[in-house]
This record gives sequence, structure tokens and C-alpha cells, in this order.
Amino acid sequence: MRKRWAITIFVVLAAAFLIWKFIINADKAVYEKPLVPVRIAKAERSTVEESLKLTGYIEADAMIPVVPFVSGTITEYLVSEGDYVEKDSVMAVIDVQPYSLQVSQAQAVYTATLATFERVNNLYNSGAATKQQFDEVKAQLDAYKAQLDLANLQLDYCNVKAPVSGTVLVSNSAEGSVAAQGNYIFIMADITKLKVTLNVPEKYFDIFSSKSGELSAFISRDGKTTEATVSSVAPYVSPQSKTFKVTLELKDADGFVPGMFVTASVVYNRLENVLVLDWKTRNNDGTVYAYNQETETAVCLEPEVLASGDEVFAIDDSYAGTWFIVDGQSSVMDGKKVKVVE
Repeated sequence: MRKRWAITIFVVLAAAFLIWKFIINADKAVYEKPLVPVRIAKAERSTVEESLKLTGYIEADAMIPVVPFVSGTITEYLVSEGDYVEKDSVMAVIDVQPYSLQVSQAQAVYTATLATFERVNNLYNSGAATKQQFDEVKAQLDAYKAQLDLANLQLDYCNVKAPVSGTVLVSNSAEGSVAAQGNYIFIMADITKLKVTLNVPEKYFDIFSSKSGELSAFISRDGKTTEATVSSVAPYVSPQSKTFKVTLELKDADGFVPGMFVTASVVYNRLENVLVLDWKTRNNDGTVYAYNQETETAVCLEPEVLASGDEVFAIDDSYAGTWFIVDGQSSVMDGKKVKVVE
């Protein structure tokens, strides 16, 4: 019985040994990591525009306050906000009665003095009056004539007229209210000539100043865009804000009115027919990956960015013909093989 158990144990151990031997001597399976799939493309030629985007407000080229030159009660208020007014049109009328009385008073004094002057002038011509008498009456006549002219001018000022042709932006009074000399009752402007004033960071001062005649710009809001010209670049930088002012003039004011909040894009550098790559091909550290067709490997490069557009950037012509990894580059490593897919 013991002999039978011993034989059984021996057979089991022998079988286990043979199985173990077979396992360790069997060919081991080698796991190979699959190659990273990538798409490749060559740099294309295109135009790159470098621009600065800032925000601002639409303004009229000139905001003109309409100010009465005399004070008094407004008896007629003839225009409203939004009305277009031709130059010299009457916009409001100030009570003329007190100024008419001034004219009548000045006219009466002038008429009486004129009669006195004529008598003295006749006497002077006949030698019956002295030169001093003549000069005194003549001076009085001139003074009263000036008072009459002033009274007539003030009466004319009761008609408050448009100083320019334009649109009424603000009406600051009403019929029955009192107009004070020097305080505006309207603000008007030519809204066909609009502008945007930008506060540009100091670091752009040199390039904006040197290329002021070459700058181009665009104004946009709610999907509508119009071209603009750079009408002026301030010759100084504000020490408080570290900015300088750039004024843009809209070429087409249709759809834009004073006060609108807009985005302005000023193009300060333009390169034509240059090699460009999509920004998506560039890693956060500034590198891109090229593809070596001979070794089928990824090659890490750090090309100089010649100009930065919104979607692409320009690189040197020496990269013409180079294949760049344009998709899958975030998963590759320098010198490692990759698999090109369509």
C-alpha cells in the first residue's frame, strides 16, 4: 500500500516537473506597443496679419453743443432727438419781447442823436460850431449806433440756429423752460462721420508710430464689420495709464451710431506668400513635430514664429517641403516611430 502511494506521488511530482519545465522553456510572447497614428501635411503659403484687438465706443467726429447767446424763456422748441437739421436752421426760439424793447429803445436814442449830429454837422460846415463839438456829437452817434447794432444782434440771437448740418443727439430743454446764456440746449453731430478712440498699450507705440500710414483697421459689433482708417496716432504716452490714443475713422457708418460698444482690430503687420502652420500644430512649449519619412519617426522642432495670425503663424522658408505632424502630435515623442494615416 505504501509502495503504491509512493509511486503515485512520484508520478505526480514528475508530471509537475515536466509541466514546469515546458512552461519555462516555452517561447515567451513579446508585447509590442502599437505605433501612434498621426496625420501629416506640409506648410502652406498664405498671408498672415498681426493685429491688436481692443474695445471702444463709437463717437461722432465732432459733437457740437448748440448754445443760446441770450437768456430767456423758450417759446418754441422746434426739433427733437434724432432729427436731421441743416446748418442755420432755427432749432428753438427764445422770447423776443424784451429784446424787441431793447431794439426800440436803442433805435429811439440813435434817431435822436442822429438828428443832433446832422444839426451840428451843418453848423460845423458853416463855421458856427467847433471841431470839438462836432467830434463829441459824432462819438455819441457812433456809440448809440453800436448799441443799436448790439440790440439787433441780440434780437436775432433769439432764433437759436444750427451751427452745422447734422443730427440732434441730445435735446436738453423744452418749450416753456428758461434758456441760460452759455448752457447748451441741444447736442448735434454729423453721424455720417464716426470714429473710435482706442487706448493702446505702450509696447505698441514704436510700431504704430513708425507705420501710422500703413495701419489698417476693422470695427465690428454683433456680426457686422466695417473698415476703418487710422486718422491719428498720439505722439505721447500717458504716464498714468501707460497707453497712447489711436483714433479710427469708420469708412461706412451704416449700422453704427454714437455710443455703441464695438471691437476694433488694428492690423500692424502683414506678411504675404509666407509658409504658415495652423496654431493647432504647435505645443504649449512652442515646439512642433516634423515627420522623417526615412526613419518614420517624429522629429521635435522649435521654428521661429515670424508673424502671428488669429489661426496660423508664419515660419521660415527653410521649412518648405518639410512634413509636419498636424494631428496626433500631443501623443508622440521625439525620435519615436509613428504611423501615418490618411
